[in-house]
Amino acid sequence: MRSRFERLLAAGVAISSEHALGDLLQQVVDSARDVVGARYAALGVLGEDGRSLVQFVTSGLSQAERDRIGAVPQGRGLLGLVIKEAKPIRIRSVAGHPASAGYPPHHPRMSGFLGVPIVARSRVFGNLYLTEKQGAEEFSPEDESIAVMLAAQAAVAVESAQLLDRVQTMQRQRDQFFAMINHELRNALTGVYGWAEQLVRTKASGAISRAAKEVHEAAERTVTLMNNLLDLSRLDADKVQAVWRDARIPAVVTRARVFVQPVADSRGVTIREEYGKPEPACRTDPLRLEQIIVNLLSNAVRHSPAGETIVVRAETTADEILIHVIDRGKGIPSEEQDRIFEPYIRVDPESGLGSGLGLPVSRRLAELLGGRLSVSSALGKGATFTIAIPAVPPQG
Repeated sequence: MRSRFERLLAAGVAISSEHALGDLLQQVVDSARDVVGARYAALGVLGEDGRSLVQFVTSGLSQAERDRIGAVPQGRGLLGLVIKEAKPIRIRSVAGHPASAGYPPHHPRMSGFLGVPIVARSRVFGNLYLTEKQGAEEFSPEDESIAVMLAAQAAVAVESAQLLDRVQTMQRQRDQFFAMINHELRNALTGVYGWAEQLVRTKASGAISRAAKEVHEAAERTVTLMNNLLDLSRLDADKVQAVWRDARIPAVVTRARVFVQPVADSRGVTIREEYGKPEPACRTDPLRLEQIIVNLLSNAVRHSPAGETIVVRAETTADEILIHVIDRGKGIPSEEQDRIFEPYIRVDPESGLGSGLGLPVSRRLAELLGGRLSVSSALGKGATFTIAIPAVPPQG
């Protein structure tokens, strides 16, 4: 049979490994009953008002006994005193204590009582109590020390679980907000974007042409921004999954180039594709790969002077496919090359270009595909962004 010390260590490991609040509370109360050696144990968690119990978990009672008892305690009597005074209470007889409020109907009679508050950073989260010491008439000072230790672990774990729950709730609300805004803006911009693209392609002259180009670029930036905001939110919540398919890299690059072409034309920038032999192909998520290339091309176009050429070059190595997006813009200072992959960072604030999200989202998507995204640049010599993805052979 394991010693009390071994059981205490096992309880600590079990408590720290739980993350779901309900499972965590049950683990705490089961561990306390086992290590202390009590017939019954229970744990109550206070609500936001700090007065009433919103969760109550028991150990040692059968389901039939819990059903007969019915409603959970309201935190009065000895349980309320433990919370109010925020210190342990250890007594030989429950009935003999002046703060005892008795038992609800069908509740088993209990004698010895040990109650400790669950406290973290001066905040009382609830209480842990044990009754009916096995093999003795009352709980010992050592039992009290163990219960205090377990309650301290429980306090940290409960606080962490509640914080995680709040964060997840905020993430869900943020996702819903971004999805709603994305939908509404897309609907509002669809007509404007299509009208401006048509005018850009027909090469209208004078003020109409300039206005059409500005409207088209603004609409394109807004759509890209909202897509990136939504994707970043979903990536943070691990809600983006790759859809693996056979992909011809030239086809993926061409689709990305066609999307960016109107803006490139309006800025007088050329995009050229180059491929090695044999033609690069692999099994990946072509839509996510296309999204990365669109972000990189959009970034390159915005930072390339008129008359320059952006090159998209794809090649196959022994175990990877490399896709390089090469521009001849101003370049990126070496000290900034890590920061550009952080959300909401602009290397060139004076330009007013870029959302600060395209590159962070692209790096995260590259990692989703089992690859990476890197940059090589020098001031005055442009930049080369390289997507490296595994060269998994197509299945078709």
